[in-house]
Parts: sequence; structure tokens; C-alpha cells
Amino acid sequence: MNEKIPTKFLKLKALSEVPRSEYMSGPSPKDLRDAKKRKSFLSMLRKTPKVTNSISSSKVLKTLKFNVASWVKVPKSAKQLISLVVCYKDQTGEYAVVVDEDQISDGFSLMLTGCVTLSSKGIPEYIKVCIAGLKENQLAMVDDLYVQKVKEVKQETFQQKIA
Repeated sequence: MNEKIPTKFLKLKALSEVPRSEYMSGPSPKDLRDAKKRKSFLSMLRKTPKVTNSISSSKVLKTLKFNVASWVKVPKSAKQLISLVVCYKDQTGEYAVVVDEDQISDGFSLMLTGCVTLSSKGIPEYIKVCIAGLKENQLAMVDDLYVQKVKEVKQETFQQKIA
């Protein structure tokens, strides 16, 4: 599991927000045929989740696993250490998890990639992909960004495929 760091200790530049459909469960394919249920789900994706004081929702620890990859180019950099970071906000605060880090030099693109595990109290309010390690007013260009939730494979299903 990755170590989470409070974002107040990091200087981050946001690259993109992860769509809520990647980490929130949606309707079943049968529900998509019903216009009212489909509209309800779409409106839920657009709204910020409400913070509730109920005991059941505040104590639920949700574990999310993501594969993250990005091609990054940083002009005017000379062996500068940069990090690809996933940030999220839950009921306890805003945290960051480092995906990958490496040195980059001007004129070169760098691929940063990894798998991260987020432990969130309840459903996260948002999840963002960011870069850390940039200097003041320094630009970062992203050629490609990939974020996908890792689907858990049941052990029984995996063993049946092998046999």
C-alpha cells in the first residue's frame, strides 16, 4: 500500500481530475434502459457528494486501486526530480499518494507510471492527478495521461481460468 501525505506539505500542479465514473458504482445495464434511472445517475456524477454525519457512512473505509501513467515534458529543466501524484479528498481531509518519480532534463519526455492504492473514508469527493517538484512558474506539458481503476479478480474465477 502507498503512503498518503497531507497535501498541505506539497506544492502540486493539477493535471486532470479523474472522472467520478471511474470510482463510483453506476447503474446496471438494465437500469440504463430506464430514462429516469439514467438521468438520476448522470446528475449524481455531476454533483459533489454530500458529507453526512451518519455513523455508517463515516466509518466505512473504501479502498480504491488505480493504474496511472503519464508522459510528461518539462521545459527548462536540468536533471530536475519530478513526481506524478494522485490527490484525493475524503471526509478526513485532502491527501496525496506518489505514483512515480524520476529526474527529467530539458528536451526529453519522461514516462511516469505505477499502481496506487487509496484508502478513503467513504466515497472520495474528488480524485486528481498532479505533478510535484516544479519550480515557481515552471510549465509542464503532458503528452498522454492514463488512469484506470483496477478491477479485483476473484480467486475462484482466476483458478478456473488456469484449469
